[in-house]
Amino acid sequence: MPALLLVFVLLATAAVVTAGIVLTLRAFKEEKVPAETTRPRAAVNHAHDMATTATLKHFFDGRTCYVCHRAIPVVHLGDPRPGLFNPRTHAALEWNEIPSEDLAATLEAHVPVCASCLVAESFRQKFPDLVVDRPAHSH
Repeated sequence: MPALLLVFVLLATAAVVTAGIVLTLRAFKEEKVPAETTRPRAAVNHAHDMATTATLKHFFDGRTCYVCHRAIPVVHLGDPRPGLFNPRTHAALEWNEIPSEDLAATLEAHVPVCASCLVAESFRQKFPDLVVDRPAHSH
């Protein structure tokens, strides 16, 4: 008798679990999922033509950052882009703010900065009261 009861309990448990799985899968199938709406990609605002972009990529190639003295990585599509820094005025120019006209003069008057230092310098420009400069410790 106990063996028959055990078989009955196992079959009942298997039936309940199977019913639960079937009902769950059916609910997922019947769930009305709205059709995916595809939005057109927002137009990327390219501030420069291809020649200017190539010139800028060449300018930053092999350069080191004026602020952190690390090598500036090669510029790839989608990666953070380096910028320019004017050591006299301490003004930072983001990649898209670099003027295409008179590019050679702009590149001569500025030094390259990596994307990380550009963020820091831009923050310093916009929020100078929030920046605290601490002297470097020599060990």
